[in-house]
Amino acid sequence: MWTLVCYTVETDSPDDWLIMSSKLVNCRPIMDSWRAPLMIDVRQGVIGSPLLLVAFLMMNSGSPLFGQEALRMGEIRGKITITKSEDDIQKPPPVDRYSTHRLAPTSMSGAGMSSSAVKLSERAVIYLESQSSKAQNFQPPTAHPILDQRDLAFHPQVLPILVGTTVEFPNKDNLFHNVFSYSSPKEFDLGRYPTGESKSIRFDKAGIVRVYCDIHSHMNATILVLENPFFAIPDDGGAYVIKNVPNGTYIARLWFGRDLAASQSVSIKNGESVSVNFTY
Repeated sequence: MWTLVCYTVETDSPDDWLIMSSKLVNCRPIMDSWRAPLMIDVRQGVIGSPLLLVAFLMMNSGSPLFGQEALRMGEIRGKITITKSEDDIQKPPPVDRYSTHRLAPTSMSGAGMSSSAVKLSERAVIYLESQSSKAQNFQPPTAHPILDQRDLAFHPQVLPILVGTTVEFPNKDNLFHNVFSYSSPKEFDLGRYPTGESKSIRFDKAGIVRVYCDIHSHMNATILVLENPFFAIPDDGGAYVIKNVPNGTYIARLWFGRDLAASQSVSIKNGESVSVNFTY
């Protein structure tokens, strides 16, 4: 979304016009296609009125900034198909500081629930990465996403958020939980708290955050702290759509369960809709 700021300037000095125009071309986003014509006009005295509406200059017909193509946003849509069995997906865990906090038991008779019983919408995320988006600052949402603790499990199993977002961790089980993480993007320990209470954490650094419960060793989840808001959660049938994607080239990534499952290169041109399907 572009914000157009208009100024009215009064001056009789050509030097003032040059100073003003040099400041204007240092603004962002400004396109090179109209920078040279602006400077030539000023130097040749074509713009000689004591009243100048800067917006008129910015609406130069040769600039693609305000063209329909520049303002159009595209979308990426597709479907996720999971063909692997749970035995294939659940890799043998390495021995590390999380060795006692692993995947949930495969039987509902034990604490927690099996991975196969978790909905696809709680296990999968599709997100986009690009070099251009790394330099941008996106406003995090005012609403706080929720990572539930209920039925002795985290819901969802994978939570995508924009960097700078605050996440709520409500306890909806009739017992104590203790949510913690040793991950470098955000190390925290919420301590023990009972049913009905909720605690929150702000995630200020992009990266992968592994979340566990210190009381119930099978409980685990993943928070994907992403650098841009171009991500989507599929429905339980695997369909997804990422809307309002700027033109450019991206890496589309599928995260499934505890791991990055697949990646594809994709380009958006002229605000088109592109299909990207994943099979895992």
